[in-house]
Amino acid sequence: MVRNYAISQASNNDQIKIMAFIEKYWESNHILARDKKFFQYEFFGQGKINFFLAKALGSNKILAIQGFIPYGTYPNCHICGVISRVHPDSRIPMLGVELMKKMLEFTKPSSYCGIGTNPKTMIPLVKRFFGRSTGIMDQFYILNSHIKDYKIAKILDSPNYLTSPKFDRSHKFEYRLIAKNEINDVLNKAQVNIRLPKKTCDYLIKRYFENPKYEYKCYKVSISGLQEASLLVTREVFYDDAKALRIIDFIGDIEILSYLSQWASLEMKIHNYEYIDLLSSGIDEEILMKSGFNKQQSSSGVIIPTYFEPFIRENIDIYYEKSEEGLILFKGDADGDRPN
Repeated sequence: MVRNYAISQASNNDQIKIMAFIEKYWESNHILARDKKFFQYEFFGQGKINFFLAKALGSNKILAIQGFIPYGTYPNCHICGVISRVHPDSRIPMLGVELMKKMLEFTKPSSYCGIGTNPKTMIPLVKRFFGRSTGIMDQFYILNSHIKDYKIAKILDSPNYLTSPKFDRSHKFEYRLIAKNEINDVLNKAQVNIRLPKKTCDYLIKRYFENPKYEYKCYKVSISGLQEASLLVTREVFYDDAKALRIIDFIGDIEILSYLSQWASLEMKIHNYEYIDLLSSGIDEEILMKSGFNKQQSSSGVIIPTYFEPFIRENIDIYYEKSEEGLILFKGDADGDRPN
């Protein structure tokens, strides 16, 4: 059988074609179909565009796209898969799988993940052909008990049963906001859990300090007598005249998350947040329970929204895929915290 298509990494000249493909075959109002500068921020790197394309020979028509986000310089860094789509009229068997294989062969990832993986179309494929560990992200939250009228969260039952923060005073939890020129120092001092994807200083600066759409707060956190430094990343979300705080990312010793209670209580009091939440996979829930977090359950009678653009007051399952079952992911991984 004659092969009538070719697969290669996208060049800078392919940007407009990729954006048009996303607009027509992914989502018409998607930010990556509408915002050229944000597309460049998200996908330009190492002299090319971080997409692999299948193109028809002769016409050069795009038949399929596979985007990726590297956490460092590839090959041999952590890679996140994003925006996988085959042209609906394609009759080439398993073209999407072949395209993903080519991307992986080229980038040779040390570890791999995807967040927001389609449970009907992609989850079965990545499990079968790539041996991915898949599932639903865990959501943890602490409600502000001083809020009487929740406008973001929705409390269907009495919140009296919710876990109360436990203050561990045996070790002092210290934290302060840091600037981007301090990231490298924090990383050098951090005892990073080996199950966390490795993120370079350059990646973190671009991701959290140079993001053109979102404003993040990055904290250096430490536990006196235990851990010298870890990185905690947060972002505020708003609806109407209410707001909440989301923990977006963490780099360091995961055990530090069991000491967040005083910080969380103070942040909610000072800023009048309805709640603080955290979306993750791979963390022992007992670690977060010690800080007063509650694990979101479909039967709990509590709604902690996931989508704010547009705002949807529902509990929504976010599916993931990852190369190792024990890999720890947060909302900030892959494109899990990208504007829509």
